[in-house]
Amino acid sequence: MPRTLLGCLLAALAMFVWGAAFWMSSLPLHALGRTADDEAAGKALRQMLPGSGTYIVPSPANDPETLDKLIRSGPIATIHFRDEGIEPMAPSVFILGYLHMLVVVILIAVLLGAARDSLPGYWSRAGFVIVAGFAAAFFAGLNGPIWWHQPWSWNLMNALYEFGAWTAAGLVLAAFSHPQNPD
Repeated sequence: MPRTLLGCLLAALAMFVWGAAFWMSSLPLHALGRTADDEAAGKALRQMLPGSGTYIVPSPANDPETLDKLIRSGPIATIHFRDEGIEPMAPSVFILGYLHMLVVVILIAVLLGAARDSLPGYWSRAGFVIVAGFAAAFFAGLNGPIWWHQPWSWNLMNALYEFGAWTAAGLVLAAFSHPQNPD
């Protein structure tokens, strides 16, 4: 158990480092649009939205005929809105982010442990996690454009991040999971 716990802690750290490198690079910026005026856009959102939350425009709460007309004419948007500001780079975000990754890595370790006997080598174990990560990223990353008509670029960027995070975790966890040493 101590070996697996160490592997989980290090795999979560690998995910964290991957995320920092990925999101601090200029790559994600290529998938984002820009408003003509961020301050004016913020004021307009505050005026139109009643408070923090997620909004779909046009709202599915419209009657079917109105909804059909509005969807056909556009625009279509999903808005994640937070009315109050935040502290940039708050330590609590990094702590919660690492804990989130740790929980995910523990769940991945459970899957890897269940398949341990049929994955005798390092690369078979790493590959198992990488393929599972690709499946998770493919499912989550393509959900938005298909079902919610969101732009492909942002969703593909998130899928790339998620796949990279699972890959980083898999490469670390595979070194801590051995069939002959079940802890």
